[in-house]
Amino acid sequence: MMNMHGAVMAADKDLTIFRYSEEVPFAIMVDPKSHLQWEDTILGFQSRKSIDSKTTFRHCVKDFAHYLTDIFNSKDQAVREYEIDKKVICVGFDSTAMFPQVAILTMLSDGNDGIVMHADIREISPENPVFHLYLGDCPNIRILFGGMSDDIKGELVQLCANELVAILGSPEAAVELINKYYDDFFDSIDRILNDPLVTSAIAGFTIKDMVAMAENLVDTESLQHLGSDGHQSSKTCEIGIVTLAEGFKWIKHSLYGA
Repeated sequence: MMNMHGAVMAADKDLTIFRYSEEVPFAIMVDPKSHLQWEDTILGFQSRKSIDSKTTFRHCVKDFAHYLTDIFNSKDQAVREYEIDKKVICVGFDSTAMFPQVAILTMLSDGNDGIVMHADIREISPENPVFHLYLGDCPNIRILFGGMSDDIKGELVQLCANELVAILGSPEAAVELINKYYDDFFDSIDRILNDPLVTSAIAGFTIKDMVAMAENLVDTESLQHLGSDGHQSSKTCEIGIVTLAEGFKWIKHSLYGA
C-alpha cells in the first residue's frame, strides 16, 4: 500500500519482504505462493553490489529483472512453468524524488520454454496519490479494495472468446484480438470497480495509519481461511515501510524480533 508519504508492505508468511540494504531505499516483496528459495536469491542479488544510493529506481528494477531472468532460466522446466504469472513487487525512491515508485515484475513465458520479466513501473504523484496491490490468495482484500480477481477475468475472457469466434468465424482471429486489447480492457474495468472513496481515504493516511490498515487486512484475510482445507490462520509476520526520510525500516518481523 502506497501514498505520497511512502509505502507499507505486510505479509502473513516469513521471508516474503526483503530490503536491499540500509543505504539503498529499495525493497522487494515476493508472491508467498512462489516455490523459489527467495532468501538465497535476494542474498545473491545483494552480493553483486550492482546498485547504490545514487542508482535510479528504474535502473534498480532493470538490474533486478535481468538477475531474476537468469535465475529462473537456470531452473528446470517444472519450476519455470509453476512460476509463470507470479509477481514480484519492487518499491523505492529516487535520490531526487519526493514520492515513492513501484514496479510490478511479472514472470511470463518467452514462448520457448524460458521466462522473461515484464516490468510495469508506476509513480506516486498528486495526480495518482495511491497504489495498492495484493499477492497470493486474498479474495477478501480484493473485495475491500475493488478490482477483479484472476478467476473472474478468466471467465470474461472465455465469454468474449466464444462470442468473437461466432462473429469472426476464426478462433485465431479471436485470440489475436483479445491479446491485443487484454490489458486496456481490464485496466478500464479495474478503474471502474476501484472505489474512489477508498483511494481518497488512503491518500490522507499517515505511514502509521497504513501500517495499521495493512496489518488488520492481512490478519482478517487469515481468519477467513481458518479451518478451510486444513489451512491454519496466521497473523501478520512481516511489516516493512519505505519512506524518503528513513529508507527501509522493519516494523514487525517474526524472525528478527522487530
